[in-house]
Amino acid sequence: MLLCYKSSMIKKKSVEKMNLKTKITKFLSLSKSLILFGLIVLSACTEAPKKETRVNLPFIGHHDIVYEATDDYNVGDTIFHTVPNWEYLTHDSVMLNAKSINDKVWIVDFFFSYCPTICPPMTHAMRGVNDSLKAYKDELNFLSFSIDPDRDTPKRLRLYRKRHEITAENWFFLTGNEAETHKLGLDGFQLLANADKNAPGGYAHSPNFVLVDKNQHIRGVYDGLDAASRKQLIIDAKKLLDAN
Repeated sequence: MLLCYKSSMIKKKSVEKMNLKTKITKFLSLSKSLILFGLIVLSACTEAPKKETRVNLPFIGHHDIVYEATDDYNVGDTIFHTVPNWEYLTHDSVMLNAKSINDKVWIVDFFFSYCPTICPPMTHAMRGVNDSLKAYKDELNFLSFSIDPDRDTPKRLRLYRKRHEITAENWFFLTGNEAETHKLGLDGFQLLANADKNAPGGYAHSPNFVLVDKNQHIRGVYDGLDAASRKQLIIDAKKLLDAN
C-alpha cells in the first residue's frame, strides 16, 4: 500500500513538473512574440522617410549683433548681410533696379557673353534650374549680371539669349557700369567677378549661383557646374518660396 502511494505521488509530481515546463515554454514563446512585435512596431515608427530639404536655410555673409539695453538685460538683434540696391539695363533695354523686384526671390550669377570657358555651361545649367522652377515664375527672378558691359550691350545679350534658346520672361540679363558690377559681385553677392588679363576672355568670375530672399539676404551659394549642388539649389529655392 505504501509503495502504491509513493508511486502515485511520483507520477503526480512528474505531471505537475511537465505542466509547469509547458507553461514556461508557452510563456517564453509568447514573450518572444511580443518582443518581436514591439520591435516591428518601433521600427515602423522610427524609420521616417528621409528628406533632402534643410530645416532652416542659413544667412550667408557678414552679420552684426546690435544690443538694446532694457531694465533687466540687453537684447541682441542680428543684422544680416544685405545685398545693396542696384540699377541695370536689361537685355530689352529697360532699366531694372533691386527695389522694383524686392518682392521676389532671386537666383543670381555673373557671366560675360564672350566667355570661352565656363559661361556657356553655366547658362545651360541655369536654364535647367529655371525649367525646374517654372511653377514659381511669378515669385522668382533669375538675374545674370555681365562683367563685361562694354561689349555686352542689350543687343548682344538678346543674341546670347537666342543662342541659348532662353525665352523665360523672369530671367533678366543685365549690363551696367563695370567697376560697380565687380564691386556688387564681390561685396554684394559674395562672388568673385573682376577683369583679369591672364584669364580666358580677360575676366575671372565664380561659377556659383546665389539664392537671395525677399529681404535681399543671401540664403545659399551653389556650384552652378555641379549637378548635386544645383539639385540642392532647387530644393532650397522651393523651401524659401513655399515659406513666403
